[in-house]
Amino acid sequence: MPTELMKALKTAYEAEKEGLRAYLKYAKQTKVGTGKNMFIQLALDEIDHMELIEKFTEKIMAGQPIEQVNVPKGRLSKFMPSTKDLKLAEKSELADEDALKVALTHEEKAMNFYINEASKATDPKVKDFFNKLADVEKKHFEIIKAEIDFMSRDGFWFDTQEFSVEEN
Repeated sequence: MPTELMKALKTAYEAEKEGLRAYLKYAKQTKVGTGKNMFIQLALDEIDHMELIEKFTEKIMAGQPIEQVNVPKGRLSKFMPSTKDLKLAEKSELADEDALKVALTHEEKAMNFYINEASKATDPKVKDFFNKLADVEKKHFEIIKAEIDFMSRDGFWFDTQEFSVEEN
């Protein structure tokens, strides 16, 4: 049983648990409905990741061969708002934006951790597992960043300019 891999899996599990707690706290504190929903979806994704990591760890500890793991894309992939939703978006509070910034940092750290662990992995299935987790965290990062950008009304939504001051 590779000690470094087990340490990485324990760290990953603890980080996902920390994210779960934070996202549930933010969901409870956030006054805006869409923000609550987003944090709940993030929390559910963290639970999924914890379960995947737990099963992966159990198989390794039992001496079973490492198998390819199917990592779901994440619930937030379905969380893209429509133009109608954007027009109806409620005004969020500064605390909501602060929570999103903390969430953004958490997702960036998680993504970088998984990328780093994938680069160290010698088993292609372990490398694939960490890369898939990194991909989900990257999607979370992009969605949270887009939400922050929308809140600041910078004219961009998911890296696409919503309007141009140069159009006639």
